[in-house]
Amino acid sequence: MARGPRLHLKRLFAPKDWMLSKLNGVYAPRPRAGPHKLRECLPLLILLRNRLKYALTAREANMILRQGLVKIDGRTRVDAKYPAGFMDVVELPRTGERFRLMYDVKGRFALVKIGEAEAALKMCRVENVFTSTHRIPMITTHDGRRIRYPDPLISRGDSVLVDLKEGKITDFIKLKTGQVGMITGGNNRGRMGQISSIERFPGVFDIITLKDREGNEMATRAHNVFVVGNSFESVPISLPKFEGVRRNPIVEREEKLASAEARKRNIKGRK
Repeated sequence: MARGPRLHLKRLFAPKDWMLSKLNGVYAPRPRAGPHKLRECLPLLILLRNRLKYALTAREANMILRQGLVKIDGRTRVDAKYPAGFMDVVELPRTGERFRLMYDVKGRFALVKIGEAEAALKMCRVENVFTSTHRIPMITTHDGRRIRYPDPLISRGDSVLVDLKEGKITDFIKLKTGQVGMITGGNNRGRMGQISSIERFPGVFDIITLKDREGNEMATRAHNVFVVGNSFESVPISLPKFEGVRRNPIVEREEKLASAEARKRNIKGRK
């Protein structure tokens, strides 16, 4: 039996939200150990080659990264297998583009375009609150950050707005009923809604029920809910398309067929 960590990943076993074709190769880039889990991240190689289309091959993506042309959360990253995850800010100084990694309504990674002012802030979920050595209060976030001397009102499950340049907390949002949250795990990943109830079950998982803008209800584990604002109008970050409302598949299919027919008519009209 082999010993040590696995160093390779085949495309058949890669996460589905990477949307890699199984006919274009055998292997997929296995993410390095980092701030996000293997199945909850997007390697920079796939980000540049498959999503942004800045590279045609892995070698071209590596050349872009080694020139220091990509920043994640304000820091230059040169490793093609670096794991970028939920809420990470991707900056391309050469082109002046900035994106935030979020989920679409189908649970896949979506790149949301943001401005320069918004790129300086990042929203993080508080995973733990504890006291370190010398009685220093500290919190840890979902992306591996450790922030000292937080506000005493911040508790586990809340969301904090972090200034990426200074690394300090500028604001926080409590996890409670009435707040707006995005589901980051399970079958409803990518959907958003207002928290209608929080059920506590000591010793097992707490359950949170949300209701989206169209009145559809969904329930998930409390750990899967990421609070993003006090209301839909006061969310401090840009949201992906459809704002977390899952569409009817029949209506979506009809719209796709209508758009395809319109394209064919335009092509025939040009000829």
